[in-house]
Amino acid sequence: MSAPRILVIAEHPFRDLLSRAQMGWLLAEYQRAHPGGPPLLVSTGATKTPPGFEPVPLDAELRALGVAQVMLSGVFLDRKRLEAALAMTAQAVAGGARLVLRNFAVEGNAAQRVAPAGAAVLDQAAAITLRDHRSANVLTLWRVRNALAIDPYPERHVAPDPTLAALLPEGPILGLAIRAGAEMEASWKPRIPALRRLLAGAAGWPVLPLPTQGPGSASDDLAASTAFAHAVLDGPTLLLPQLADAAWWRREVSPARLKGLVTRCALVATNRDLPACYAVAAGVPVLGIALGADRRIVSCLATLANELPEGSDLVHPLPGRVA
Repeated sequence: MSAPRILVIAEHPFRDLLSRAQMGWLLAEYQRAHPGGPPLLVSTGATKTPPGFEPVPLDAELRALGVAQVMLSGVFLDRKRLEAALAMTAQAVAGGARLVLRNFAVEGNAAQRVAPAGAAVLDQAAAITLRDHRSANVLTLWRVRNALAIDPYPERHVAPDPTLAALLPEGPILGLAIRAGAEMEASWKPRIPALRRLLAGAAGWPVLPLPTQGPGSASDDLAASTAFAHAVLDGPTLLLPQLADAAWWRREVSPARLKGLVTRCALVATNRDLPACYAVAAGVPVLGIALGADRRIVSCLATLANELPEGSDLVHPLPGRVA
């Protein structure tokens, strides 16, 4: 029996390491179920996709593609993009496709209490599996009638690739991943005294940035993590300076290699969910720092609360006078 043609609809497929990790997990699941099957179709504005996937234009006629199943997957942050995804999903379902949600989440503007336009199609899903409890609460508020299952951050279980970790020195290392943006910087700067106290146990440790966005991008978390380290720690030594080279980052950094770096750390301090969930899976203590309006680190550690390694915590540092 031939494998069904499956169309994956995500907000920004392959844009950053988180999306690459999620899409890689989907591909591995699909290939286990359908060895030798055709590539997964992906709705995207790009003309090329990684091996195992096949790009489908955003305005494609899905019936002509023979789509048997449509899969909503990944994290949706933007309301308009979510509504566009739901409209495409409805088109596929109207053409006879089976609908499933896998590793799905809503955050930010997409997670409003009022259901988005087109949300009724979710009632036709054969299965809904979510990545965190907050998304389950949101879909409940939208009055989605289907049963909601939670499989928390399944991409965290990828086997770590130690290639980059082999470049690191011996001894304890502080892994650091801080979101970029003016709003985020405005949140942590007034909290420097509290952040210094939180990281006092890692004083003198070299710092390993754990960027999930490419250097030089608008969401460059390497630059954000570097600025944070210099403000909060005394004369930090930053490891893997090659991370600042965009070409090197694109060529050398993968989700599995990022997990390899996380696994090498003695502590990971972050407000990003991918390094956090990797740390939990690897048994590395993680200090989740809730800053600004973005609550994804809160969703992550709250969902994984029963699995947190000893020494982990979720903190909401209070602002105070800048030292």
